[in-house]
Amino acid sequence: MSPDLTTAERTDVLKPARSVTRADVVDAATRVITRRGDHRMRWAAIAYETGSAQAVLASQWFEDLPALIEECYARTSQGLAESLLRAETAPGTALDRLAAFLVAALEIRRGRGAFLSFRRGGDLPVPLQRRLHEHDTTVRMRLKRLLNKGRRDGSLALRNLDSAVELLLASLQVPTVVVDGPEQRMWDSELVELLLAALSEPHPPEAEPVRSIAVMHGACVCGSVRYEVQGPFEVMSHCQCSICRRHRGTALATFVSVPLAGFSWISGESAISTYQSSDYGRRAFCSKCGSATPVVDVDTGVVQCPPGSLDGEAGIRPSAPGFVPATWPAFRRPR
Repeated sequence: MSPDLTTAERTDVLKPARSVTRADVVDAATRVITRRGDHRMRWAAIAYETGSAQAVLASQWFEDLPALIEECYARTSQGLAESLLRAETAPGTALDRLAAFLVAALEIRRGRGAFLSFRRGGDLPVPLQRRLHEHDTTVRMRLKRLLNKGRRDGSLALRNLDSAVELLLASLQVPTVVVDGPEQRMWDSELVELLLAALSEPHPPEAEPVRSIAVMHGACVCGSVRYEVQGPFEVMSHCQCSICRRHRGTALATFVSVPLAGFSWISGESAISTYQSSDYGRRAFCSKCGSATPVVDVDTGVVQCPPGSLDGEAGIRPSAPGFVPATWPAFRRPR
């Protein structure tokens, strides 16, 4: 038995054993982290949370506690990714798909007890903090795509995508342990209704001029770097962080997000140079003329293109002017 068990914990843990899986232990640890509000915990507390003596052996399944904590965050990411997939493949408008996402996410949360917030890991090792940034960025980008489609089909009234995403994630990643049951299901149903009411369009939408673009081409100033992207584009964002302002020499920088599957280099990829602008960020530019070029992020499957390098209008307007952290996916450090 684990030597850090207290007498009371030994008595409670040594109940008739039931089969405990690795996922059970990870979920129990997630609930302990949520309940404590930090990442300090003991194996005994995790075993007690599972309610089974067999869980005392869980310490043999993981290299150490940091490894278990990393699995907790990875499991939260996996749960949100599954919910997003159900939304992206659901029929109907973007509002219907958003409802599918919320229903799926809340169902998973009831089964596990909690979702961890990727932005509450300041006391973790730096490598793990970077992975949390990656999880957070990926989830937020996929949610933005879904929400932006709602603005286009008129089912969602969105003026600021970042605020809408923050509202959704804050509602799912609350620092509270959820107990599955009829009352919790009723609360979750009400939460879905409130969120959809807050984000849906209450009035007939004004037609937004969005051109149906099949293919667009882009190039640097000297023409050495050329690329091709498939439209229509879904998200255009401004960034006003200090690094973007200095890099562009302007009050803000603008980026068009396109799926990696719809992007290809035509020529000059070897002429592209990169600069590590922060712990998590890098910039790409033509080594001959210095023009900003697209930044390909293989991990998230997203390419951030400078719209000024495109031939013609992108057929999309920025979601909202505002601040985007320097950990934006286009600038993350490549592995």
